[in-house]
Amino acid sequence: MRRVTAIAILIGLPLSATQADVYRSVDAQGHVQYSDTPSPGAELIQVSSSRPSSTPASNAPPGNSGFSPTKVNAQIHEQLTKEDLAREVHSDVAQTRAEQCQKAQDDYQKQVLARRIYTTGADGQRQYLSDAEADQQRLNTRQQMEDLCKPQ
Repeated sequence: MRRVTAIAILIGLPLSATQADVYRSVDAQGHVQYSDTPSPGAELIQVSSSRPSSTPASNAPPGNSGFSPTKVNAQIHEQLTKEDLAREVHSDVAQTRAEQCQKAQDDYQKQVLARRIYTTGADGQRQYLSDAEADQQRLNTRQQMEDLCKPQ
């Protein structure tokens, strides 16, 4: 009796593994983890069919109905490609923000060091701001600098 039970379990293990869902999650440090148990914020990336298909997949061995390692590998590869692209976009955005922050800091320093602040009129002539207008311009520039330089 034990022998029959052990054989039934051994035969059933590969089939039960093919019907497992795969969950993808990213921890606080940005590491991607794959698991067969869902966790808060986890994304379901693979659901195998629990019903046997009428025709097995061309590259799937008999007895693994609905499971294709090639399909899983393709999905994982696609997911990793998306993650790489997302990292590149995040890096580009961070670099652009850093450049904008540096420019805002430079503009603010120029305004603080300048004795007089002017704007250029439509005719190309300098129009100097009053002391109150210059102070307001410095405040606006400082606020813009703080907005651009604050951590995300």
